[in-house]
Amino acid sequence: MTRNVHGTGLLLGETGVLLRGPSGAGKSVLALSLLDRWEGRGLAAFLVADDRVDLVPTGAGLTMVAPDQLAGLIELRGRGIVQRPFRREVPLHLVIDLVPDLVRMLEEDQMVAEIEGVTLPRAPVPSGGVVSVGHQLLLVIEAIAALGRNATASAEKTA
Repeated sequence: MTRNVHGTGLLLGETGVLLRGPSGAGKSVLALSLLDRWEGRGLAAFLVADDRVDLVPTGAGLTMVAPDQLAGLIELRGRGIVQRPFRREVPLHLVIDLVPDLVRMLEEDQMVAEIEGVTLPRAPVPSGGVVSVGHQLLLVIEAIAALGRNATASAEKTA
């Protein structure tokens, strides 16, 4: 069953990321900044959709799917709707929630999100205006890096 959610979907390298947060929290600016950062380093960087993303359950988790009318389009306030390279379908690996405050040390239960019965890694990131975009980028980069470290640690435990 497809579920349409308020958020921005991205593919950064091999990681599918869903940015969630209220209108005006800075999802689009953060998304554009992340895309530029990845592209600037010669890494794969694609938009799925901005503002609304369809989530489709699969045997392995959830897949983000761009609604037809939003594929490749993102709003840059002060400029309007702009286009970016996109992928129509991307597996979801990480949820980034834009939150109203900065918490210095997070509890483990704050690092997971459940969507449609699927538990996913989560990173709360302060909204635009609470911290700089540079700080937001560092938090997202660290959350993506932690995915790789956690996968390595899990593989070592089962070996």
